[in-house]
Amino acid sequence: MNRFLFAGAVVITMAFYACKSNDKEEDKGPLSKIALELVDSLVVDEFSPLVMDDFMEEEGLFLLRGTKSRKPYLVNNKGDIVKIFEVLNEGPDGLGSSGAFGYRFLDKNRWVAQGLFNGFHLYDMRGKKEKVIPPNNLGVFAMTVYTFRTTFNPYVKDGVPYMIGEEQNLYNPKEISGTELGAGFYEKVKTLYRYRLDNEEHELLETYPESWGPRRNERFVGASHPMVAYHKSKGEMAVLPVMGNELFVYDFSAEQPVMKHQVNLTHPYRPAEAPQIEAGSREYFSDYPSFTELRYCGEKILVGFHTRIPVDVVKQLRAQSEQYYNMPEYKEAEAQYIKTYFLVVENGEQIGVLDKFPVPGRLDFTDEKGFLYVNDNVDPATERDYNVFYKIRIRK
Repeated sequence: MNRFLFAGAVVITMAFYACKSNDKEEDKGPLSKIALELVDSLVVDEFSPLVMDDFMEEEGLFLLRGTKSRKPYLVNNKGDIVKIFEVLNEGPDGLGSSGAFGYRFLDKNRWVAQGLFNGFHLYDMRGKKEKVIPPNNLGVFAMTVYTFRTTFNPYVKDGVPYMIGEEQNLYNPKEISGTELGAGFYEKVKTLYRYRLDNEEHELLETYPESWGPRRNERFVGASHPMVAYHKSKGEMAVLPVMGNELFVYDFSAEQPVMKHQVNLTHPYRPAEAPQIEAGSREYFSDYPSFTELRYCGEKILVGFHTRIPVDVVKQLRAQSEQYYNMPEYKEAEAQYIKTYFLVVENGEQIGVLDKFPVPGRLDFTDEKGFLYVNDNVDPATERDYNVFYKIRIRK
């Protein structure tokens, strides 16, 4: 199976090169098309659909998660299942029967599970629980479950274990309301954090930078929360408000983050400004393409978004049924209008865009060596009894 898939990968790569070889190289710039090449595939002999939460290069190990079972799988770089951690229980080594939001490596000997509002569970590589770190939320006011991303980044610095992450429940929306405060919301709310795992010291981080356009210009564009990504080996943090067109990059190798770059992002399908929402008004449907992805990929940063169904089309569908999202016409509109794009940032500048992958599937993971892993397991064109993760990279 591995030989067959890799042979297929070579064929696709050669075809992709052939398509590009006669093209005239486009001018360099923020909108230049960046090409990708398929270099390998990870095949896991498991029927249940899996997603990729983390990769530890020095040990050649992946942490995968069952999309239905939410079980964590330890898999080597040949696709062999080393261990399925039986932690979805109420026992001494369990994290609860509901599972976790996701799993990440802390170092080569430990990994972390973010339980469903019952804290962070620290495990060794045998699946023995070492510690439970209390949850860092004020309460449960909202819950978002992601299929292809985690919101916490564990790492060790000078022997001390930390996490940098996002937590939307770090404030009470009934006490701090964006619809009442307007742009003042951005001064009061912090949903990014650094959490020291040994002594449980918790620190809130600046979430909406003062130089971010909507905050600077006192424009309320919604109460959505920024995303954060962390590069372990560089000690660098990226913060992305999902509205607007600005990315913020910080040097976080010392005690406090210091801003290195404020990057202006651009794409033909992105408006110059996010639509303003008047204080006191109710939320409404918008077709504004807010950002949905932020990932480090080697020395580069990938910022993703997808286009949305136009407001007029949604209004027409809603007029036919309150459950318009179940209508065949809605599925057709999704296929017609919703497309995913990525902006590529390096050294504080946008250097190009990715319009499509040379393989089917969704971007699932990126590593610090510059590889992207595309997942074709959740909704494959043809049902199969194994999982495949395509390993691709930016063509040099």
